[in-house]
Amino acid sequence: MPLELGFDPDIVRHRLERLDTAPCLLGLSGGGDSTALLLIAAGWARDCGIALIPVIIDHAIRAESADEARRAAQRARELGLSPVIIRWQGAKPATGLQAAARDFRLKTFASIAHQHDANTVLLGHTLEDQAETVWMRLQAGGGPGALSAMAMHSALPLWPEGRGLSIFRPMLDISRAQLRAWLTQQGESWVDDPSNDSRAYTRVRNRQTLARLAKDGFDINALCAMAGEFQAAHNRAADTAAKGVLQHLTLLPWGGLRLHREWASTTGGSALKIMDAARAAASGDPASRPDASRRLLEALQAGKPATAGGAALTFHTGNVYLVRDPGAVSGRADNTARPPRLTGAGKLRIWDGRYAILLPDASVSLLGKDYPQEIKSEILTGIPPLARSGLPLIRQTGGNICLPGLMGEARGLAISLATELVCRNLFENRPPAWFDVQLRGETAQGSQ
Repeated sequence: MPLELGFDPDIVRHRLERLDTAPCLLGLSGGGDSTALLLIAAGWARDCGIALIPVIIDHAIRAESADEARRAAQRARELGLSPVIIRWQGAKPATGLQAAARDFRLKTFASIAHQHDANTVLLGHTLEDQAETVWMRLQAGGGPGALSAMAMHSALPLWPEGRGLSIFRPMLDISRAQLRAWLTQQGESWVDDPSNDSRAYTRVRNRQTLARLAKDGFDINALCAMAGEFQAAHNRAADTAAKGVLQHLTLLPWGGLRLHREWASTTGGSALKIMDAARAAASGDPASRPDASRRLLEALQAGKPATAGGAALTFHTGNVYLVRDPGAVSGRADNTARPPRLTGAGKLRIWDGRYAILLPDASVSLLGKDYPQEIKSEILTGIPPLARSGLPLIRQTGGNICLPGLMGEARGLAISLATELVCRNLFENRPPAWFDVQLRGETAQGSQ
């Protein structure tokens, strides 16, 4: 019997079939949305021979959560899957609980995905989740980028631990009512988390406001359609900025960028997005930081040096460069700066968000101001003085040293992530092939 609300699970399945054959994670809470996704995805994975790993995160905030996690895991096992339950141990923060829980979930997804060689996390976000996100960002005064809300396919918002991982939301345009009607027709049950009705949380208050407005005729579909229009505008702006990156920036083998002087006055409205992508590559932080990038852009237009967002604008031998802020990378600039560190991302270690270190026994440190005697001063002649102390010095067990892009054989030791950082900053998921190929080609041929 067809559903009155018209939900067709094959729509979700067809979307899943666009994914590659790598293992997938599925965020499973036992609620109606994730249970519906579990049922559909389990059939897709079985028919396509894809490993599907349900990940159940017990936030340990309510006494019932452990039993609910076990029930969700049991349903997954009945479908032939091998779920993983992760419990959030320790004391919970008195404020910002939902944000802390989100951070825990993201780190858990990244860790388990790398363990299973998965590259996609399936989440059961729905039409209402999208509407709530747009509504909250409208209230916060968000601009066009923020109002594009959630994309169906996007990068896992965690760096560098989430390198190479993405989130797929195949039910983002389907309502909760449709999913629950379908589950009822299938004879399925689900858990209703009482915290979803607690007005202590901003998202819940907004959810209840939207539900009340909907009863008075407000159309959340129109709100989500607006987000789609902003997404399309965002994608067009990203394409324009990508062309500007290729035209006006040169990514250099040692990790800095050379900026063409005429750039800021010729790129118009895309100048800020280009600078944001450049800042991402120089700093090792792919997240958009418009305020910091605006300061760098204004400094470029004024012909003055500046530091912001982990990057530094500097001048050397008649050229303009964007490099890693040495104060931020060394931890000497202020109390908020962090020292360089190695972070695990699957089988790789990521240094300062900027380099993937390939050899497990190689040590990485800052070059600093007191160079090892093996490094001759002429090697650094073409490098802006401000950038030199923040360069990575790689030392193998046998004592051989390498400065990626400058000295020694870096292949097999380290990979610069500059191109990935630019792509991740500009595009929500995978960049267009034309841009990715050209950008990597330009980087490989970059001048020192």
